Amino acid sequence: MLHRGALAAMGTRFEIVAGGPDPRLLRAAVEQAFEEIVTCHRLWNVFSSDSLLSKIHSEAFLRPIPIDSLTLDLLEHCARLHSETDGTFDPVIGADLAHGDPRRESVAGDPPRDGFGGVEVDRKAATIRLLESRLRFDLGAVAKGYACDLAAEILREAGVSRALIHGGTSSVVAIGCPEGRRDWAIEVKGRDGDPVHLRDRCLAVSSAHGGGGFGHIIDPATGARISTHRPGAVVIGPRATDCDAWATALTVAGFDSEVATRLPISLEGYPIEAVPSIDEHIHSGTPVEEERWKRTVEIF
Repeated sequence: MLHRGALAAMGTRFEIVAGGPDPRLLRAAVEQAFEEIVTCHRLWNVFSSDSLLSKIHSEAFLRPIPIDSLTLDLLEHCARLHSETDGTFDPVIGADLAHGDPRRESVAGDPPRDGFGGVEVDRKAATIRLLESRLRFDLGAVAKGYACDLAAEILREAGVSRALIHGGTSSVVAIGCPEGRRDWAIEVKGRDGDPVHLRDRCLAVSSAHGGGGFGHIIDPATGARISTHRPGAVVIGPRATDCDAWATALTVAGFDSEVATRLPISLEGYPIEAVPSIDEHIHSGTPVEEERWKRTVEIF
């Protein structure tokens, strides 16, 4: 039997499907995993005045701001991935995204390029400081994957050996495989060929579609939204955090770029056609105990 739950967070929908002989253990583990995702949402929600990111935006230019261990860890991953991708993944493009988006507070003037270069993180003191007042974070290209990784860690620690986690169907973590199968088979719309087969692996999809028809992915080098006709990317690897960031970087830079040659050996990247939506079908072949949610992922 598979236990399934869903949660609205980070502007999208997270789902967890977990299998095992003890339904009470599964339910408790899934609930604990969702609690961790909610914590991430509360910390990094740019649309909430109570979030840590909002506090950073309003105060971190004036003085170093204390940050929690989760945020510190995420920002260290961001620094590494920003370097690996030659800046094509940059989590400090919030001011660019604010242009034309009434939900966000606009920033006067043009923010400096290479925004993450204006961020100082002190690991020992667990603080962050912004060197430029116009810098604004947007963690949309990495936070879902990071949250899925955290949820997977909780499930594994609880003894769950078969599970699938996704955030918005674009960030996926597979633990083990469904009973009677060798892996989870995932169909990614816009990708030619057979489904992607995952077992103890992760997958992320990036597409320029969205954002009210203007695209929602920023080219950090120019601050402009990339064309919705630009091919997207799917990246497979051991951590959803890295897959998320690299999928965005490859969508920005393209697979014929110098950036694409820097893809770590632990990751696989493939282009996908520019499509109006990302649609994945995850096949398990086993009955699912579930609440009646509107599905973004189909489980057969």
